[in-house]
Amino acid sequence: MKKSIVCLLLLLCLVPLMGTAEEAEDITSLCTFTFAPRSEGKKNMTDASYLTAYTGKYLEITAPEGTVCHGLYVSFSGREAPFQVQVMNAESQWEEILSDARLYANTYLPLPGLSHFRIAPVNGENISIAEIHLLSAGEKPAWVQDWQPFEGKADLMVLSAHGDDELLFFGGVIPYYAGEMQKKVIVCYLTDQTSCRRNELLDGLWLCGVRAYPSMGVFKDIKNDSLGDSYGFWGEKPVVEYLEGLLRRYRPDVVVTHDKNGEYGHGAHRVCADAMMKALPLAAGGEEGWQVKKMYLHLYRENQLVFDWRQPLDFFGGRTAFDVAEAAFECHASQQSNGLIVQDWGPYANNVFGLYHTTVGPDEAGNDFFEHIE
Repeated sequence: MKKSIVCLLLLLCLVPLMGTAEEAEDITSLCTFTFAPRSEGKKNMTDASYLTAYTGKYLEITAPEGTVCHGLYVSFSGREAPFQVQVMNAESQWEEILSDARLYANTYLPLPGLSHFRIAPVNGENISIAEIHLLSAGEKPAWVQDWQPFEGKADLMVLSAHGDDELLFFGGVIPYYAGEMQKKVIVCYLTDQTSCRRNELLDGLWLCGVRAYPSMGVFKDIKNDSLGDSYGFWGEKPVVEYLEGLLRRYRPDVVVTHDKNGEYGHGAHRVCADAMMKALPLAAGGEEGWQVKKMYLHLYRENQLVFDWRQPLDFFGGRTAFDVAEAAFECHASQQSNGLIVQDWGPYANNVFGLYHTTVGPDEAGNDFFEHIE
């Protein structure tokens, strides 16, 4: 399954370029890799697939004579772990010069012009790399994901059961509000993603204009069509408390999540809606509570909004929020055989939302989640 080629082309087309006169070049193919003893998957770091990975104690990188590396972009496999960049000192020993403890599945790290270095985990265990890119001097290309931690309070929280649901069932919400409107959007996932799906969802979110690293879920993914069975597997209290914690941490003005009936009935989708409805009043309690101003549910029938995702957006060079959502879903290569598509029509139309909760009154214009919110 190839993901990088398609998704990088989409990123080049859809992510606005901030000036490319001196854009860094991808010099990965020019570099030589030296692998740790007893390592595995030595050819898997440049095969354009998140399903394969190199695993070893370290990875040594040597640029050709006259060439230096100014940027390191890595997509990690398995569980993210802190890593470090090492260079050889005068005593021919490897010593750390940079480290990264952000635990981002897709990570960019600027380098001070290195021709010979290696990367290794901080904890001394194995490092697992699905894809790697080395960059020359110059401005970061648009496809390089330089994720930042979320700071301050959120304007909008999007709660998605899985990676790809945020595009299939919420459609243009993220590209419109995070990209075009430049709102502070935090995307939260309920379930724990596989490493491949973490990489894929990051590709999609980056394309949609999100720059703050999302909140990855902690609940093991299961497939059933029952709210009760899902709660039976995870426990209702742990899920509600988890969502309450997200609300208190990110303090969103507006929350958007799944249909109460789970769109096509998926139990995890049902839990997102039900648990968020229960977490909302709990988060508002106590001295440091947070009162969400508005909460929308997909397909909810009360005080309904129907968005037009087909309007051209300046941020995406005239492409529409629907165009961007479709392209972002293409980044989810592992999910392309499930028969689902991005659609703003039919029984799961991703442009229909209803106002479940409000402290600022009902919607009147019916075209903006932030109506009546200053």
